[in-house]
This record gives sequence, structure tokens and C-alpha cells, in this order.
Amino acid sequence: MTATVVAPLAAAGLFGLVSGFNDGGNLMASFTSGRLITPRAAAMLLLISVTGPVLLGTAVAQTVGTNVIDLRNQGELNFILITLSSLSVVLLSWRFGVPTSMTLALVGAMLGWMAASGELGLVHWRGVARILLGIPISVLGGGVLALALYAGVRRFLGGRSHASMLGLARFQFVSAGIQAFAYGANDMEKTVGLIAVGLSFPNHGQAVLFSGPAPIMGAFILFFAGAVLGGWRVARRIGFGVLKVRPMQALAQQLASGGVVSALALAGAPVSMTQTIDGGLVGVGAGLRASSIRWGIVREMVGSWLLTLPLAVVVAAALHLVMRLTSISQ
Repeated sequence: MTATVVAPLAAAGLFGLVSGFNDGGNLMASFTSGRLITPRAAAMLLLISVTGPVLLGTAVAQTVGTNVIDLRNQGELNFILITLSSLSVVLLSWRFGVPTSMTLALVGAMLGWMAASGELGLVHWRGVARILLGIPISVLGGGVLALALYAGVRRFLGGRSHASMLGLARFQFVSAGIQAFAYGANDMEKTVGLIAVGLSFPNHGQAVLFSGPAPIMGAFILFFAGAVLGGWRVARRIGFGVLKVRPMQALAQQLASGGVVSALALAGAPVSMTQTIDGGLVGVGAGLRASSIRWGIVREMVGSWLLTLPLAVVVAAALHLVMRLTSISQ
């Protein structure tokens, strides 16, 4: 295999690995936040994520690969640099211990690259709008649904004994599985889309195969490896930072975020499970009292998300200009 074949796959693979420790850690922290699921069981629950794109399709992967810009038409080098631009923003945020959105970083890198090249006319703005609308919908939807679920639990089951409630809370294994499934159908499909495009470069005459087994299994293996090897570092700070939850609160949050992210996956809207989890935790906290939520951490998250897209735009545009100047100087 030549470098032009391997390099795009390596860039896509690095994106998938980073997704594992950036997103996978938060997912495992959500699983264990109710103190019923052990870290080992949480890692095993991640295996369910591979079924997401198989059962719900790869609409999110198609949005990432072709419905913001056509990444394959950018060529191998531009594809690599766009991907690396988004990763640099994510890794910089991770280095300073603040949360970020890989979705916004990737979209921002695409937009910054096209702006610097003077080809904004090639941007599919409907796809951009789908993402920018999907993200707040996921956060607000996760919060409202979690609040409604937890309020219902307190209203109709609040009189049960502690032992009975603890038994019901064991359904958290099911709700965590739903959450893992939803992650696979949405967040993980960003890597599916990138790998599919990377695999398509040698076959320009054929359509990109987003639903093929190679992109799906490749994305899953990279995500799982990143989550298991490095995810807990992120999880200890962010996953437990918003709200200390009890088992039934964790159950409500998991069902809410899993349901919302799955629905948006069917609509082809890439969102962030981490953001939706945090929205669910805020909703659960609102069902108790406002002082239950660590609002400082929430403000930090919101601020970092608002910075992610413009920062990625700037980084990708700057990299494009550097490459163009270098080419001219040669």
C-alpha cells in the first residue's frame, strides 16, 4: 500500500482513537455514576456500541463524509489536514482539562478550510444547519426528558422501600446498554464516515461505502481501544463533575440521553453524547434542586463548546494558508 492510501486511513484512525478517550471515558463515567455498574462492566457495555450503525444505519457517517463538504473531492492531502486540524483543537482542549465537542471541531475545520480556499460555495449549508441545530436539541432534549423521567419516578415510585428502588435501579444495565447503542449510532459514526472516505480514495469511480463492515469495525475497534486505554483520565474530571447522582437518577439520565441521541442518529444529525449526558444530568439536578448542580463546571463546558467551532475554523484556515504560501514559495 502506498503512502497516499495509508495516510488518510491513519488520520481517520487517529480521529477514532482520540474519540475513544475523549468520548468513551465520559460514556463509562455515565455508566458507573449510579455506583451499581463496575468499571469492568462499563468497559464490557461499550461493546454494544458496534450494533448502533448496523441497526440504525449510517446516516450520520454520510453527513460527515459528504453532506457538509464532499471530503473525497478534497483529495487525500486536504482530507488529512482537515482531520488533523480538528484533532489539534480537541487535543489542545484535552491538554488543558476542558471538555470539547469533536463534532464541532470537525465541522469547524471543514468550514475553515473551505473559507481559506475561497470555496464556501461548495459547502452544503443544509448539512451544517442539521448539525448546528442538532447539538442544542440534543442537550435540551436530554435535559427535559431526564427531568420528566426522574419526576415521574419520584411521583409514582417515591413511596417504595429503599430495597425495592434499588432493585428497579438495576435496570441501569439496560439503560446503559441503550446509551452505548446510541453512541455507536451517532458519535462513533463520525469515525465511520472518515474511514469510509479514506478507503474510497483509490476507487474514485465508485461511491463511498459508508455501511461497509470495514469502516464500522475499524471505527469500533479504535473507539474501544481509546476508551479502555485512556478514557478514564477524562472521565474522572468531567463525567463525575456535573452532578453526584443516585442509581435512579443515573437511570433517568441514561434513558434520556440514549433516546435523544438515537433519534438524532436516524435524522443524520451528528451530536455529542457527552453534551447530551451533561444535559440529562442538569435535568435530573433540576428535579432535585438547583444547588445540586455544580454550575461552575456547567459554565466551563458551555464556554468551551462555544469556542470549539470558531477555534477549529481559525486553525484549519491558518493551516491552509501556510500550505498555500509554502507551495508558492517552492
